[in-house]
Amino acid sequence: MFGLLIAPLTALTSRLLGVVLVVALWLISRPGGWAVLVVLILVGVKLLPEPASHPDVTSPAPVTPSAQP
Repeated sequence: MFGLLIAPLTALTSRLLGVVLVVALWLISRPGGWAVLVVLILVGVKLLPEPASHPDVTSPAPVTPSAQP
């Protein structure tokens, strides 16, 4: 059942990777194409979302004032 749902996504992903590889090879073969490829990679890395920051394990938990009787 899940194979029917995952198979189209797998095919789309492999086709997309193939197209990206062909475009990258074509750009590398062109004069100055490597520079375009580098700029595209840098822009792509810049636009990727940052991973969520995890709380630091070594730092102690913040102390909150407690109600004292």
